[in-house]
Amino acid sequence: MPTFRSGLLLATLLLSACSMPIFQDLQNKQTEKNSTPNTVSTEQTIPSKTTDNEVATVETSVITETNNSNGSKASSPDSNADLAEQLNTQRKLANANFTELKNRVGNAPELPRLLATEQLNSKEINLGIQQLRSYISKTNTAIALLNARVEDREKVAMNGDLIRIFLSEATVTHDNMTFKAQPLVGQWVRGESRVIRLKDNILFENPKSEDMHITFSETYQLVVNGEVISTVNPKKEKNNASFNVTTSGNNGTIVGKLDYRVVDNE
Repeated sequence: MPTFRSGLLLATLLLSACSMPIFQDLQNKQTEKNSTPNTVSTEQTIPSKTTDNEVATVETSVITETNNSNGSKASSPDSNADLAEQLNTQRKLANANFTELKNRVGNAPELPRLLATEQLNSKEINLGIQQLRSYISKTNTAIALLNARVEDREKVAMNGDLIRIFLSEATVTHDNMTFKAQPLVGQWVRGESRVIRLKDNILFENPKSEDMHITFSETYQLVVNGEVISTVNPKKEKNNASFNVTTSGNNGTIVGKLDYRVVDNE
Protein backbone atom coordinates (compact mmCIF):
# COMPACT_ATOMS: atom_id res chain seq x y z
CA MET A 1 0.00 0.00 0.00
CA PRO A 2 2.68 2.55 0.80
CA THR A 3 4.38 1.70 -2.43
CA PHE A 4 1.16 2.10 -4.42
CA ARG A 5 0.45 5.51 -2.84
CA SER A 6 3.96 6.70 -3.57
CA GLY A 7 3.62 5.68 -7.20
CA LEU A 8 0.27 7.38 -7.51
CA LEU A 9 1.68 10.59 -6.02
CA LEU A 10 4.60 10.61 -8.44
CA ALA A 11 2.29 10.09 -11.37
CA THR A 12 0.13 13.00 -10.25
CA LEU A 13 3.16 15.26 -9.91
CA LEU A 14 4.42 14.31 -13.36
CA LEU A 15 1.08 15.05 -14.94
CA SER A 16 0.92 18.43 -13.22
CA ALA A 17 4.43 19.35 -14.33
CA CYS A 18 3.68 18.45 -17.95
CA SER A 19 0.34 20.21 -18.17
CA MET A 20 1.21 23.62 -16.67
CA PRO A 21 3.49 25.05 -19.48
CA ILE A 22 1.02 24.03 -22.15
CA PHE A 23 -1.79 25.85 -20.40
CA GLN A 24 0.38 28.91 -19.88
CA ASP A 25 1.36 28.95 -23.56
CA LEU A 26 -2.26 28.76 -24.53
CA GLN A 27 -3.05 31.67 -22.27
CA ASN A 28 -0.19 33.74 -23.74
CA LYS A 29 -1.33 33.01 -27.28
CA GLN A 30 -4.87 33.91 -26.41
CA THR A 31 -3.65 37.16 -24.87
CA GLU A 32 -1.65 38.01 -28.03
CA LYS A 33 -4.67 37.34 -30.22
CA ASN A 34 -6.81 39.59 -28.09
CA SER A 35 -4.25 42.41 -28.06
CA THR A 36 -3.55 42.39 -31.83
CA PRO A 37 -7.02 43.53 -32.97
CA ASN A 38 -6.92 46.33 -30.42
CA THR A 39 -3.65 47.63 -31.89
CA VAL A 40 -4.89 47.52 -35.47
CA SER A 41 -8.14 49.17 -34.56
CA THR A 42 -6.31 51.94 -32.73
CA GLU A 43 -4.07 52.70 -35.73
CA GLN A 44 -6.99 52.82 -38.14
CA THR A 45 -9.26 55.03 -36.09
CA ILE A 46 -6.78 57.75 -35.05
CA PRO A 47 -7.30 60.62 -37.58
CA SER A 48 -4.61 63.12 -38.65
CA LYS A 49 -5.21 66.41 -36.93
CA THR A 50 -4.97 69.87 -38.52
CA THR A 51 -4.92 72.91 -36.32
CA ASP A 52 -7.38 75.74 -36.77
CA ASN A 53 -4.51 78.11 -37.61
CA GLU A 54 -3.33 75.88 -40.46
CA VAL A 55 -6.85 75.70 -41.90
CA ALA A 56 -7.22 79.47 -41.68
CA THR A 57 -3.85 79.96 -43.39
CA VAL A 58 -4.78 77.68 -46.29
CA GLU A 59 -8.17 79.34 -46.73
CA THR A 60 -6.59 82.81 -46.64
CA SER A 61 -4.00 81.82 -49.25
CA VAL A 62 -6.66 80.48 -51.58
CA ILE A 63 -8.80 83.60 -51.20
CA THR A 64 -5.81 85.89 -51.75
CA GLU A 65 -4.70 84.04 -54.88
CA THR A 66 -8.24 84.13 -56.25
CA ASN A 67 -8.56 87.86 -55.60
CA ASN A 68 -5.19 88.57 -57.18
CA SER A 69 -6.10 86.50 -60.22
CA ASN A 70 -9.42 88.29 -60.62
CA GLY A 71 -7.72 91.66 -60.14
CA SER A 72 -5.13 90.99 -62.81
CA LYS A 73 -7.79 89.84 -65.24
CA ALA A 74 -9.86 92.95 -64.57
CA SER A 75 -6.93 95.35 -65.06
CA SER A 76 -5.56 93.65 -68.16
CA PRO A 77 -7.89 95.33 -70.71
CA ASP A 78 -7.21 98.79 -69.27
CA SER A 79 -3.47 98.15 -69.31
CA ASN A 80 -3.56 97.02 -72.94
CA ALA A 81 -5.66 100.04 -73.90
CA ASP A 82 -3.11 102.39 -72.29
CA LEU A 83 -0.26 100.67 -74.12
CA ALA A 84 -2.13 100.89 -77.42
CA GLU A 85 -2.73 104.61 -76.88
CA GLN A 86 0.96 105.18 -76.12
CA LEU A 87 1.94 103.28 -79.26
CA ASN A 88 -0.41 105.32 -81.46
CA THR A 89 0.92 108.57 -79.97
CA GLN A 90 4.50 107.53 -80.68
CA ARG A 91 3.52 106.56 -84.23
CA LYS A 92 2.17 110.07 -84.90
CA LEU A 93 5.31 111.74 -83.54
CA ALA A 94 7.58 109.44 -85.53
CA ASN A 95 5.59 109.99 -88.74
CA ALA A 96 5.69 113.77 -88.25
CA ASN A 97 9.49 113.72 -87.86
CA PHE A 98 9.85 111.45 -90.89
CA THR A 99 7.74 113.78 -93.05
CA GLU A 100 9.58 116.90 -91.90
CA LEU A 101 13.01 115.46 -92.61
CA LYS A 102 11.85 113.99 -95.92
CA ASN A 103 10.57 117.38 -97.08
CA ARG A 104 13.33 119.60 -95.70
CA VAL A 105 16.39 117.39 -96.23
CA GLY A 106 15.20 115.25 -99.12
CA ASN A 107 15.52 111.99 -97.20
CA ALA A 108 14.83 110.58 -93.74
CA PRO A 109 15.72 107.48 -91.68
CA GLU A 110 13.37 104.59 -92.34
CA LEU A 111 10.52 104.23 -89.88
CA PRO A 112 10.36 101.09 -87.69
CA ARG A 113 8.20 98.46 -89.34
CA LEU A 114 5.29 97.63 -87.07
CA LEU A 115 2.03 95.79 -87.59
CA ALA A 116 -1.31 97.43 -86.87
CA THR A 117 -1.81 98.00 -83.14
CA GLU A 118 -4.74 95.58 -82.89
CA GLN A 119 -2.54 92.78 -84.27
CA LEU A 120 0.09 93.13 -81.52
CA ASN A 121 0.16 91.63 -78.02
CA SER A 122 1.29 93.61 -74.97
CA LYS A 123 4.92 92.48 -75.25
CA GLU A 124 5.08 93.48 -78.92
CA ILE A 125 3.41 96.82 -78.17
CA ASN A 126 6.03 97.60 -75.50
CA LEU A 127 8.80 96.71 -77.95
CA GLY A 128 7.21 98.91 -80.61
CA ILE A 129 6.99 101.86 -78.19
CA GLN A 130 10.69 101.51 -77.39
CA GLN A 131 11.62 101.38 -81.09
CA LEU A 132 9.53 104.45 -81.90
CA ARG A 133 10.93 106.42 -78.96
CA SER A 134 14.44 105.63 -80.14
CA TYR A 135 13.52 106.76 -83.66
CA ILE A 136 11.95 109.99 -82.38
CA SER A 137 15.03 110.78 -80.30
CA LYS A 138 17.29 110.16 -83.29
CA THR A 139 15.22 112.28 -85.68
CA ASN A 140 14.78 115.08 -83.12
CA THR A 141 18.55 115.38 -83.08
CA ALA A 142 18.62 115.45 -86.88
CA ILE A 143 15.97 118.20 -86.97
CA ALA A 144 17.88 120.27 -84.40
CA LEU A 145 21.04 120.03 -86.52
CA LEU A 146 19.03 120.97 -89.61
CA ASN A 147 17.64 124.07 -87.89
CA ALA A 148 21.17 125.08 -86.94
CA ARG A 149 22.29 124.78 -90.58
CA VAL A 150 19.35 126.91 -91.73
CA GLU A 151 20.27 129.62 -89.22
CA ASP A 152 23.85 129.60 -90.49
CA ARG A 153 22.64 130.01 -94.09
CA GLU A 154 20.48 132.96 -93.08
CA LYS A 155 23.57 134.67 -91.69
CA VAL A 156 26.00 133.71 -94.44
CA ALA A 157 24.20 132.57 -97.60
CA MET A 158 26.05 130.79 -100.36
CA ASN A 159 24.89 130.81 -103.98
CA GLY A 160 21.54 129.01 -104.19
CA ASP A 161 20.82 129.15 -100.44
CA LEU A 162 18.08 131.81 -100.80
CA ILE A 163 15.11 131.96 -103.15
CA ARG A 164 12.22 134.40 -103.44
CA ILE A 165 8.81 132.86 -104.18
CA PHE A 166 5.84 134.66 -105.69
CA LEU A 167 2.53 132.80 -105.50
CA SER A 168 0.70 134.22 -108.48
CA GLU A 169 -2.27 131.84 -108.66
CA ALA A 170 -3.98 129.52 -106.20
CA THR A 171 -7.51 128.13 -106.26
CA VAL A 172 -8.72 126.22 -103.22
CA THR A 173 -11.56 123.71 -103.45
CA HIS A 174 -12.93 121.75 -100.49
CA ASP A 175 -16.12 121.16 -98.51
CA ASN A 176 -18.30 122.33 -101.43
CA MET A 177 -16.44 125.65 -101.38
CA THR A 178 -14.09 127.21 -103.93
CA PHE A 179 -12.13 130.45 -103.70
CA LYS A 180 -9.16 132.12 -105.32
CA ALA A 181 -6.38 133.12 -102.93
CA GLN A 182 -4.60 136.45 -102.78
CA PRO A 183 -1.12 136.58 -104.35
CA LEU A 184 1.70 136.17 -101.84
CA VAL A 185 5.45 136.70 -101.85
CA GLY A 186 8.15 135.46 -99.48
CA GLN A 187 11.77 134.39 -99.13
CA TRP A 188 12.93 130.88 -98.18
CA VAL A 189 16.29 129.59 -96.97
CA ARG A 190 17.51 126.23 -98.22
CA GLY A 191 16.27 123.63 -95.75
CA GLU A 192 13.40 125.81 -94.50
CA SER A 193 9.70 124.91 -94.38
CA ARG A 194 6.94 127.42 -93.67
CA VAL A 195 3.17 127.55 -93.62
CA ILE A 196 1.36 130.33 -95.47
CA ARG A 197 -2.32 131.20 -95.10
CA LEU A 198 -4.27 131.41 -98.35
CA LYS A 199 -7.20 133.83 -98.12
CA ASP A 200 -10.05 134.79 -100.41
CA ASN A 201 -8.91 137.70 -102.59
CA ILE A 202 -12.40 139.14 -103.09
CA LEU A 203 -13.33 139.97 -99.52
CA PHE A 204 -10.38 140.46 -97.20
CA GLU A 205 -12.47 139.83 -94.08
CA ASN A 206 -14.01 136.69 -95.59
CA PRO A 207 -13.43 133.68 -93.29
CA LYS A 208 -12.50 131.48 -96.26
CA SER A 209 -8.87 130.41 -95.84
CA GLU A 210 -6.55 127.44 -96.18
CA ASP A 211 -3.03 126.67 -94.94
CA MET A 212 -0.36 125.61 -97.41
CA HIS A 213 3.13 124.26 -96.65
CA ILE A 214 5.98 125.44 -98.87
CA THR A 215 9.43 123.91 -98.40
CA PHE A 216 12.77 124.64 -100.06
CA SER A 217 14.71 121.47 -99.31
CA GLU A 218 18.45 121.07 -98.83
CA THR A 219 18.47 119.14 -102.11
CA TYR A 220 17.05 122.25 -103.90
CA GLN A 221 13.54 120.85 -104.29
CA LEU A 222 10.38 122.93 -104.02
CA VAL A 223 7.81 120.98 -102.02
CA VAL A 224 4.16 122.04 -101.64
CA ASN A 225 2.02 120.14 -99.12
CA GLY A 226 4.42 117.21 -99.24
CA GLU A 227 4.63 116.98 -103.04
CA VAL A 228 7.72 117.92 -105.03
CA ILE A 229 6.70 120.37 -107.78
CA SER A 230 10.12 121.52 -109.03
CA THR A 231 13.89 121.35 -108.54
CA VAL A 232 15.66 124.69 -108.25
CA ASN A 233 18.72 125.23 -110.40
CA PRO A 234 20.98 127.47 -108.28
CA LYS A 235 22.69 128.69 -111.44
CA LYS A 236 19.45 129.74 -113.10
CA GLU A 237 18.08 133.01 -111.79
CA LYS A 238 14.35 132.65 -112.54
CA ASN A 239 11.86 129.85 -113.04
CA ASN A 240 8.24 128.87 -112.36
CA ALA A 241 6.23 125.79 -111.45
CA SER A 242 2.60 124.74 -111.50
CA PHE A 243 1.06 122.53 -108.83
CA ASN A 244 -2.06 120.54 -108.07
CA VAL A 245 -1.91 119.22 -104.51
CA THR A 246 -4.27 118.04 -101.81
CA THR A 247 -5.09 120.26 -98.86
CA SER A 248 -3.43 119.62 -95.51
CA GLY A 249 -6.60 117.92 -94.24
CA ASN A 250 -6.85 115.76 -97.37
CA ASN A 251 -10.37 117.05 -97.93
CA GLY A 252 -9.77 119.21 -101.00
CA THR A 253 -7.28 120.47 -103.57
CA ILE A 254 -5.13 123.52 -104.24
CA VAL A 255 -4.31 124.29 -107.86
CA GLY A 256 -1.98 127.12 -108.76
CA LYS A 257 1.29 128.49 -110.02
CA LEU A 258 4.31 130.12 -108.42
CA ASP A 259 7.34 131.97 -109.73
CA TYR A 260 10.69 131.84 -107.98
CA ARG A 261 14.16 133.23 -108.43
CA VAL A 262 17.51 132.71 -106.77
CA VAL A 263 18.57 135.59 -104.52
CA ASP A 264 22.16 136.69 -105.06
CA ASN A 265 24.32 136.47 -101.96
CA GLU A 266 25.56 139.86 -100.84
